[in-house]
Amino acid sequence: MKKPQQMYDLQIPDDDYKMAAVMERDKLNFESPNKWFYVGADSRDLGFAKVGITMGDLTSRSYGTNNPNFYLFCAFQCQQSTTEAQLKSIEKSAISYLDGVFCAENGQTKRARHMESQRLSECYYDVNFEDFFVEVHDYLLDNHVSYFQTCGFENEAGGDEGYALAWEFSSLLKPEVKRYFLNRILRG
Repeated sequence: MKKPQQMYDLQIPDDDYKMAAVMERDKLNFESPNKWFYVGADSRDLGFAKVGITMGDLTSRSYGTNNPNFYLFCAFQCQQSTTEAQLKSIEKSAISYLDGVFCAENGQTKRARHMESQRLSECYYDVNFEDFFVEVHDYLLDNHVSYFQTCGFENEAGGDEGYALAWEFSSLLKPEVKRYFLNRILRG
């Protein structure tokens, strides 16, 4: 999964330094393929979900795993001013939140442990993936929106349908699937 190259084609003024600074920041955010918080899925296990971060682009995240059925379902793009330490802190707090939402009847998290070390991973099993995806998005939007890009969504008629964190769905997904999940996260 790779963000398509976008070009910022607005003229940046040279006579208004405040406006120029804002537009330079926007240009960097608009054109950059870097800094993401992502949700991964497994094509064979619909109860699997993984969260993760990357400071680079997304292309290495789906083929860098030992699970050939893993793919990046969707990623949310951060502001380019977000530091690695901030992104790691966001990931840690999101995982802590998800541990409280996605737990077994006995209160134990549904997050998997690494076999040898027994350290908790970023992978969750036996979860409702749709709910997981929405919980991740809504947690990030409600608690860390200042670190993420947001965007509005218009329908074919040009009507405003709401906003969400700036998203990039997997190219493997059919348009109707992307639209379904987008509708689940849009805020009016």
